Amino acid sequence: MPIDFQNLSLLDISLIREKLISRFSAMEILNLQNLPLPSALNNLPQIAKKIVQAIKEQKKIAVVGDYDVDGVVSCAILQDFFKRIPYSILVVIPNRFSDGYGISSALVEKIDCDMIITADNGINAIEAAEVCKKKGIELIITDHHTPQEILPDALICNPKISPNFPESEICGACVAWYLCAAIKQEMNLKVSMVEFLDLLALAIVSDVMPLRGMNWVLLKKGLEILGQNRRVSLSLLREHFKKYPLNAQLLGYYFVPLLNCAGRIGSAELAYQFLIQNDSKAAYQILEELLELNRQRKAMQNQVFLEAKEDFMHQENFEALPFVVVYNPTWNEGVIGIVAAKLCEEFAKPSIVLTNNEGKLKGSMRSNGIDCVETLAKHKEFLENFGGHFKAAGLGLLQENFEVFKEALMNMEICSEQKIQNDVLGILPLQKINLEIFRILNEFEPYGEGNAMPKFATRAKVLSVKLFGDNNSKILLEQDGITKEALKFSENLQGYENQEIELIYSLQWDRFSSNVILKIEDYFLA
Repeated sequence: MPIDFQNLSLLDISLIREKLISRFSAMEILNLQNLPLPSALNNLPQIAKKIVQAIKEQKKIAVVGDYDVDGVVSCAILQDFFKRIPYSILVVIPNRFSDGYGISSALVEKIDCDMIITADNGINAIEAAEVCKKKGIELIITDHHTPQEILPDALICNPKISPNFPESEICGACVAWYLCAAIKQEMNLKVSMVEFLDLLALAIVSDVMPLRGMNWVLLKKGLEILGQNRRVSLSLLREHFKKYPLNAQLLGYYFVPLLNCAGRIGSAELAYQFLIQNDSKAAYQILEELLELNRQRKAMQNQVFLEAKEDFMHQENFEALPFVVVYNPTWNEGVIGIVAAKLCEEFAKPSIVLTNNEGKLKGSMRSNGIDCVETLAKHKEFLENFGGHFKAAGLGLLQENFEVFKEALMNMEICSEQKIQNDVLGILPLQKINLEIFRILNEFEPYGEGNAMPKFATRAKVLSVKLFGDNNSKILLEQDGITKEALKFSENLQGYENQEIELIYSLQWDRFSSNVILKIEDYFLA
């Protein structure tokens, strides 16, 4: 679809700044000093008192996490904090394949402890809470996932059921960080909570939290701490990916997938051990293992994606279907979440990818605008379990319910206004691109969900195209006698030489030329 230039403003420096400032409400938290206190989270002061009492009584405390980056980081923050008290805790990270998601009845039976603290899970663990009660284990649930109608019988801290907390959309690791802050307050410890923000930054990006208010502030400071190389593991990651600038995109495209691969096709324990490692030699060995696992994950993921895409495109009238729903019992459940996200992006439809797990179907849902949890709740009569967030959820169902569940989804109507928004700020001609504009863009970093990387539109002539790397194009553009270099990744634009194109682009710093260049996001023949 050609760019609608008539409805876009011609930009200058002051208008760009004005448009970016308007993204942030005057009511939003824009510095660390204005963060809400731990007491704003329901039950947190009471939970801190219980944990401090357990420490005084030398009780065995276990933390049960999750196998994704948010869960692993939650555990790493808690482990690091308790080490500074100092007090020994047992950290249990469920195995995706043998244990399933989060705290469960079977997992509780295996743990020898007096108190269990969940991190990034547990809000719907009703049966596990009952087992804890029978065994005399005190259960504390810290989670951020959407609660269902009935809550577990436990002391719960969740921002989604904390009306006095200003931000309901925070990650599980942020709840864990707040728990540590509450314990610090209760014990009057001299521990700087800022020192954990490099870890927290990973979780904020990993769980695609909206980068406004407190998430934006915490991530911005977290990136700053990460840049100081205080943690052995993260210093190694920075060194490995040193050709990329330190920003949210580095975390999202490189750090997070590498850490996530452990839980996807192996054990998330590996990623956890890497994050808490203080010995650089041991950390380097784990990094090598993670890199190999990530290579395996990519190959597996690509194969499953191609099969899933082909499956969907063979469905009758697939283009008109409101959902992508595909199932194959042979697909590895560790990659179906990524595949669902890729299908969602490819077809601009909410996508559900299912595989077989011990005779039942297990799936992942990703959305391009509709609420995943709300959608699944409307069809809960077909499901054994479900849970998650607005844009991502997990689900389980019996084989015999698959077709009726799929049919019910296909009969849903999806509102057109729930589609992805256009992030183009306005028209920025080549002659107006300069270092000052790039500096202004940097002021509003980090960019990501809810604070999209600013994009601009213009028309220009393609003078020349050179290929580099794996089918990437380096392009020389010309407009009114001004020339600028641009990059288009994963696409050969050699057929467009001497033609005029309409383009949507972002700006990035090129360390080789020490200049601002264009990164083409989309283009059309003018």
